Amino acid sequence: MALRVLITGGSGQVGRELIGECSSRAEIGKIYAPPSETLNLSDRKSVIGAVLEFKPDWIIHAGAWTQVDACEGDLGKAYLVNALGTRFVTEAAEAASSRVLYISTDYVFDGSGKRPYLEWDPVGPRTIYGASKLAGERELRSTDTIVRTSWVMGEYGHNMAKTLIRLAHSEGEHRFVDDQIGIPTIVSDMVKTICDLVVGGYGGIFHLSNSGPTTWYDIACYVFDLLGEDSSRIIPIKTAELSGLRAPRPHYSVLDNFALRGIGMKPLPPWQESLARLVNKLTVG
Repeated sequence: MALRVLITGGSGQVGRELIGECSSRAEIGKIYAPPSETLNLSDRKSVIGAVLEFKPDWIIHAGAWTQVDACEGDLGKAYLVNALGTRFVTEAAEAASSRVLYISTDYVFDGSGKRPYLEWDPVGPRTIYGASKLAGERELRSTDTIVRTSWVMGEYGHNMAKTLIRLAHSEGEHRFVDDQIGIPTIVSDMVKTICDLVVGGYGGIFHLSNSGPTTWYDIACYVFDLLGEDSSRIIPIKTAELSGLRAPRPHYSVLDNFALRGIGMKPLPPWQESLARLVNKLTVG
């Protein structure tokens, strides 16, 4: 019997591509991505009502407040949406006999690592955003699934790929940090693996990113080169030189996709390959 899947945050950059990917899977039948007016993560009755009405087999919980600097100034909202909202989702899932796949973040780590983070490594968030997302992780049950990801870029919403395309077609120099090390996650690759986890019924924590560590400076140069622009206009700087950041940025947030490899899933493609495909789609269509 085909799975029934409810998606929270269906209007977001991950949610919108999740809807498309789920729709393409023969193993997934009905999909429900209620608007925030119907499923409001800040409202327990709203969440439980929407879930019990649809009775999904799986809830892919992509809804979150992800504005890292804004979270620093509003702890209450961050925890209400990311932590308590996840409690409501889990409570609703329990009542509807559903399982939950929760999308989390590299910000649950402190960013001081020297090697890629395993799924079992100690967590220690340094931001309100990271702490609220970790609190959400702790609301889940042992049979649920956590997918931690990093540096997300996709077709929809605001992200670095779109910013770089815009900057490439503008004049002058642009400054990007070369001391933050991580791995991009391209949404089109990400949602395929999330659906594989759901269809396969996998539980537990999984790290999910494309392949190959890099820096924001290197990513910026790569996109400029792809677009035939002069990458010497990209000036490397240190994170300490940035102004206006309320939340500290992790210097190292490389995720090791160990658990995915352990269950026999193929690694996501190198970030260069997937980012080139995304840039082409955003610029050519």
